[in-house]
Amino acid sequence: MARLTLAALGLLAVIQSSFAQRGAGNCQWAALRMQTDIYIESQTYGEVDPMLVSNSPLYRENYKQRDINTSFLTTPLKIDYTRTFVDQRECKTYSQLIVTDPKNPYIIGTQITYDNIGSAGLKAKIIDVVISRPSTEPQFNATKTLAYVDAEDWSAIVAAKQDSRDLLKIVANSYLDLWSGNDNYELPWGTPCARLEGSEYYTEECQPVSLNGKANTDRMYVIDEGLGAVSVFSKGGSDGALLDIHEFRLVQGKLRYVHHFTASDAVLVV
Repeated sequence: MARLTLAALGLLAVIQSSFAQRGAGNCQWAALRMQTDIYIESQTYGEVDPMLVSNSPLYRENYKQRDINTSFLTTPLKIDYTRTFVDQRECKTYSQLIVTDPKNPYIIGTQITYDNIGSAGLKAKIIDVVISRPSTEPQFNATKTLAYVDAEDWSAIVAAKQDSRDLLKIVANSYLDLWSGNDNYELPWGTPCARLEGSEYYTEECQPVSLNGKANTDRMYVIDEGLGAVSVFSKGGSDGALLDIHEFRLVQGKLRYVHHFTASDAVLVV
């Protein structure tokens, strides 16, 4: 089957963009970042801040719905590292949290969808958390992961050099489609391109070498054009019980970083 080049991907992105419906958000960047800071503080102290959430937020932990008042969010954590993507069009954020506590280390991905409810400002209406920990991530070492991600360049990209959100999503989906043998697109591998698999870092290429032949389903996205970044949560494995966090960084049309962390669909007990 013919594979589409990056130029064809760019043309497709323009076509898709012209037909794309606007998201429910178009929220202010500063307001989204402020709410993200409130979320991180809430997780640090193990308290659900009323400034963060709406009256009846939907909270899902490793793809399972939980009562937010008895959830992982109520577990105090000493957070050693955070990175946030801001999706203004969809009024969403993604935050990566790394905890290196030897007794309870975690790599946490959180996607939050907000409502703008007038004078009350932004409130989280959906919180999706995927939690990777030693029992679910082979060769898990949060300290090693922290060292790798902290050394990377995730600085903002000037507007004139940013890739479109449609292209960012196409590239992310095309990468994930490799797991099910769909290689219709010629992915724009950067040189160099670094791939982080849990706590293992590969600097020669980003292409995954171990594919399970199962589709990554139930995908959820946060797209930040300003960082050239995409966060994707998905289900994989033979029975869908393997949960994936993927992070992508695209710089001037080329994949620069790919991060992949795994978790289990079991409800976390803390």
